[in-house]
Amino acid sequence: MHFNHGMGNRMTRVSTKCVGLAAQASIVVLAGLVLFCGVAWGEPLIAGWDGAYEIYQVQPGDTVENIAARFGISPDLIRSFNALSGSSELVTGGDLAVPLPGLPAKGAPQAPSAVVRMLPPRYAVVTKPGRIMSKPEGGKLHYEPTAGTPVVVKAEQGAHWGVVMVNGSIGWIDKTCVEVSNETISPESLKAMLRGGRQDIVQAAAQYLGTPYRYGGSLPADMDCSLLVQVAYGACGIRLPRTAAAQFEVGNSVNYNELQPGDRLYFINRSGHISHTGIYTDNGQFIHASSRQGCVAVDLLSDPFYWSRFIGARRS
Repeated sequence: MHFNHGMGNRMTRVSTKCVGLAAQASIVVLAGLVLFCGVAWGEPLIAGWDGAYEIYQVQPGDTVENIAARFGISPDLIRSFNALSGSSELVTGGDLAVPLPGLPAKGAPQAPSAVVRMLPPRYAVVTKPGRIMSKPEGGKLHYEPTAGTPVVVKAEQGAHWGVVMVNGSIGWIDKTCVEVSNETISPESLKAMLRGGRQDIVQAAAQYLGTPYRYGGSLPADMDCSLLVQVAYGACGIRLPRTAAAQFEVGNSVNYNELQPGDRLYFINRSGHISHTGIYTDNGQFIHASSRQGCVAVDLLSDPFYWSRFIGARRS
């Protein structure tokens, strides 16, 4: 995580070559979802507040006290502004609205629509293709969701909704692309969903990035797709069969829009038989022993080659 004074967010990218595994900011889908500020829908955080405020992304080790010290304000003011109790725990990667007394309201010299408003997190769905950006009026492209993609809205600025990304940051999408429901999300549910999945399985698989691919391979020299999945799961105490087809019969079926890190992905060949497998890492990507790249690598599930052959996912 990086401290961002304002709304900008940094994003790293996943290399699809035979190198290390990186993390990429991504949209939070219905499978999992950050800090709930007890505020009224579309209203300022404190009734009658006319001053400026910053949206601060919580870093590991942060407390209300040390954040307040950095901004030179009272911890109690931050708690009141965000409706936090004295025992509330800050969520790493979550957002805090930090009031800046004595400064003019950010919206004063601009149109009122330019003011960022934090909202209770709510379920929403993308109704037409759009672009999720790092800033309301541009910035870096985070993601291009298709119609039907579930998202979570927790902020608004003018003509844009702020949606929760998998790393807890906020991305921005045009309001005309999203339909927001009245169903709010509890802080506990959102925190659990951001933490969801089996990162231990992903990390176990990532240790083999760059390992040469060979059909029917064996470690330590090389490996094939089903061996990678078997070894990664085995390292986390889950036994799986050796072949992709046999593995597909094990575990619970998972819908595409509910994928979590560590879920197993399966693909068919031209004959309709299961012939390939990989492990979902997040952000629409998966790690697998790739014959196309000649090694264990990371690829996009949306790549036409893989998407046209994707048959289903399993969770153990």
